[in-house]
Amino acid sequence: MEFHPNELTLLLDPRSTIGRKIRAYAHSVCNHVNEIDYTSTRLTTTVWKEIVSMLGNHPEKLIDKNHPIYIEKKMDNEYTMEGWLNVLLNTPQILKGPIAIRNHKAILCTTPTDILKLGVGTEHYKKLPHLRTNQW
Repeated sequence: MEFHPNELTLLLDPRSTIGRKIRAYAHSVCNHVNEIDYTSTRLTTTVWKEIVSMLGNHPEKLIDKNHPIYIEKKMDNEYTMEGWLNVLLNTPQILKGPIAIRNHKAILCTTPTDILKLGVGTEHYKKLPHLRTNQW
């Protein structure tokens, strides 16, 4: 999956409260938002590996260990990297929150304002390209 550098990509569950809040906030600060509903769109392990690499984190750190599915399936085992990627592939709803991706950087969003850590919402990005001043 190719992520466009000028586009804000959101991986989220649009039915969750935090997903709806982050989607609304993202549309208010960025003109180009690409939403991927991870509950209905199955991502490959390669895509998950790329996302985890952009986050700079281990897949296990992205998982909510208090989620009922996690507790029910007793996923307390020691998994390899590939094992955790398969857990994300098969049960993405146990993520701690939506993931925002922009310009080859990703962040796990626990609050809507976490999107600002990716550099969206600044005046420089809201201006049309021909109106921006060069930062030489």
